[in-house]
Amino acid sequence: MSQTKPEFGLKIVKERYNPLAKRRELTVELYHVGKGTPPRYVVRNYIASLLKARLECVYVRSLKTEYGLNRTIGEVHIYDDPKRAEEMEPEYIRIRNLPPEERAKVLAAKAEEKAKRR
Repeated sequence: MSQTKPEFGLKIVKERYNPLAKRRELTVELYHVGKGTPPRYVVRNYIASLLKARLECVYVRSLKTEYGLNRTIGEVHIYDDPKRAEEMEPEYIRIRNLPPEERAKVLAAKAEEKAKRR
């Protein structure tokens, strides 16, 4: 995880603990003036380091940028346990939160597996 300062500002708008899912659910605002929407993996790394959470417990569920604004609203889940995160988060969300290199490998493997079934 790189310790360089990200090119966006972050504000936690809402935070609640979900005892049934054993996770914290955050709504965040990202401010990225003059830049595009930051990648999920960068946001995930930054939130993990900011809140001192384990990276494998942090999942960025969504990032929605309003047209014409330099503001993005995001939904983030931070689990107490990585095993619980594996059980609760859908596979497509787990794949989206991987580093770019790993994500490419997983998607290529899935495409290859799908091609074999045909």
